[in-house]
Amino acid sequence: MKILLTNDDGYDAPGINVLRERLLYDNHTVYVMAPATNQSGTSQSIHMGGGMKVREIDENFYTCAGSPADCVLTAIHSKLFERPDILLSGINRGPNLGLDILYSGTCGAARQAVLMGIPSVALSVMWTNDEIVASEDEDDYYAMADFAAKNLKTLAALSNVAIDGHMPKEKCVFPNVNGMAQSKPYKGAKFAAVSFREYVEDKVILKDLGGGLYERTFTGGRVDSAARAYSDYDACVEGYAAVTRLYAEPSAACALDGIEFKV
Repeated sequence: MKILLTNDDGYDAPGINVLRERLLYDNHTVYVMAPATNQSGTSQSIHMGGGMKVREIDENFYTCAGSPADCVLTAIHSKLFERPDILLSGINRGPNLGLDILYSGTCGAARQAVLMGIPSVALSVMWTNDEIVASEDEDDYYAMADFAAKNLKTLAALSNVAIDGHMPKEKCVFPNVNGMAQSKPYKGAKFAAVSFREYVEDKVILKDLGGGLYERTFTGGRVDSAARAYSDYDACVEGYAAVTRLYAEPSAACALDGIEFKV
């Protein structure tokens, strides 16, 4: 298969490089277009201004000075690579569970690719005490890399993509996969609902620099996970790969009867 890789941790992060090596071992054609710097939390943002540098690192391996979604747009439209059969985004350093999905550049890249007609998968790992601790140990990413490599066709089939840039009959969808950071294989895989993540004790500090200018610093606190049904978080902590199919398109909530608007 022709596989495009990107992430939001940056091109030199262990997750994307472990994934690349695992896929090359199976003799796939692997293209990389990854952010030049860490772009965590950039969601599906894109750069609308002037020039953006793209740099060749190795054969079929480039960096882009933009967001993960910028990387997808650059890879697909630039003609640097052949059109891929699938995009894999990750492996992210930390989970993308529940409400994390809204902020995640990892998920943003997968969403962008699905809307451009490319089957896509977001891949992330978590540690025992959630994203408070993250490791640079490449072994921690191997189970997820191996799972993705062994299930490429199945994961691709879980996507529902735009057809030649046009709206498909059913809404666009991509799978979001999470698991514990480990080297040994997962117990299996389970479809799971999206959990609700409560970001407890987050802090924003404004340092007064004088003259009406402030420097803002953000620090994340504890994360608590809750769920209305068996969730992505539950599957992960039980030792499974949690697979959740996510809508790539915005979905409207039901209209309400009896509401009148003034005009």
